[in-house]
Amino acid sequence: MAILISLRFGISFAVNSITYNNDVIYYLINYLRVIRILISYIVYRLYMVIFKYSLFLIYILMGGQEIQVPTGEMLRVAAASSLGIAFEFYDFLIFGYAAPVIAKLFFPMMSGLLALIYAFITFAVGFAGRPLGAIIFGHLGDKIGRKYTLIFTISLMGAASLALALMPTYFQIGIWAPILLAAFRFLQGLSLGGEFGGGITLTGEFAPAQRRAMWVGVAQTAQGSGPLLAVGLLGLLTYLYGESWFVSIGWRIMFGLGVVIAIIGVYIRLRITESPVFARAKSRGNVSKLPLIDAFRAGYWKRILLGLGFIIGGTAMTYASGVFAIAYLESVIHVPAVEASLALVIGYTVLIIFSPIFGLLADKYGRKPFMIAYAVGTIVFIYPYFLLLSTGQLPLIILAQAIYNFMASWFNGAYATMLLEMFPTKVRYTALSFIYHVGVAAFGGTTPFIATYLIYATRYELAPIYWGWFGMIITLIAFILARETKDIDINY
Repeated sequence: MAILISLRFGISFAVNSITYNNDVIYYLINYLRVIRILISYIVYRLYMVIFKYSLFLIYILMGGQEIQVPTGEMLRVAAASSLGIAFEFYDFLIFGYAAPVIAKLFFPMMSGLLALIYAFITFAVGFAGRPLGAIIFGHLGDKIGRKYTLIFTISLMGAASLALALMPTYFQIGIWAPILLAAFRFLQGLSLGGEFGGGITLTGEFAPAQRRAMWVGVAQTAQGSGPLLAVGLLGLLTYLYGESWFVSIGWRIMFGLGVVIAIIGVYIRLRITESPVFARAKSRGNVSKLPLIDAFRAGYWKRILLGLGFIIGGTAMTYASGVFAIAYLESVIHVPAVEASLALVIGYTVLIIFSPIFGLLADKYGRKPFMIAYAVGTIVFIYPYFLLLSTGQLPLIILAQAIYNFMASWFNGAYATMLLEMFPTKVRYTALSFIYHVGVAAFGGTTPFIATYLIYATRYELAPIYWGWFGMIITLIAFILARETKDIDINY
């Protein structure tokens, strides 16, 4: 019903807008027809190229050691798994760009930094739906299978994105605008609740045991490819039509292009088979009726708490270095959007290149060393990171983003692989989804708001460092307490 209301108001808004903006209908029709087809094909091929050349780079850096040639099925599984993660990071980066616009269009009764804070509160509402989605879709994934659950979640995600793209603003429907915005963000978060746990579980259960962390690292490159897609499209369209297009219609188009990612995701996921590990478990009758309850009842609650510790620090820093950094550089430091985007592009490129490489190293030397190294390195680097951003100098901003994303690649494949190895097949999808999305809801969705509020309350531009330290110290303790899982057989 909410989607129908948004569609109705969105269409009415578009029609009524003709009187003062004759380009609205032209933009919508031409972009959504032409770009949808082009991007669908390009993004699918781009994923395959990234995966293949990542493997080639690993081969070179490992001194020519033999690496098992991946099958087409394994490549499709990695691509299918990563698309939901890509959407998550595409979405949050777009929201980072759109936050100042959303503040003006949906909270015009406020001004300045306060309106931006309310925009980030709306951003956080989407994260409130994630734990519920994790429980619902984790239950389905552990009961009926990984494949079809993931098809449904990405379809729901696309529907919510379309509704956001057609949203009327405060100037059209008043207070209902921010209410509907929050409702659709919640629905989007609900669907995302089933993505990370399902995607990582599917990849890990398909991958060879001796290359599991590497393949999970490949899937985790979506944390970079999703934002790169966002930045690339924003840069191209801004170059063609100028910065004013984003305020008038561009933010709608960018949210609407999330539908393209959903379509690609459905297409690829229909072409893969069910997880062989889950299929074997199901054939033996080793399927839980109530996975979340069984996870706690079976004594895995300590592992769930430990897993939450894994998520906290990395999530806080990921969102601080992405969506918050965009708004921070533009609104507080007054860095041009193009320069902020360039720094982020370089940072995410580093993440894409090195995540599979350190995943492979984690397969050889274990998960814990790289996880602990990341936590210690980030604790040391948090203050220099924000200090470099605060200079407003492009070379120093690029340096900050490149160094942090290089360190993030150390643990990107390792921690996600350890999480899936910590739980049995019958509760794995649920446990991973619950851990990740409770952690992200608590420390990801709130990070832009808290970081912005700390600056607002203290009048200190580097105040977000305290939030980063808090999260990373918790994560370091969790990494130290965790047991190595490199040699665990996940067929249990």
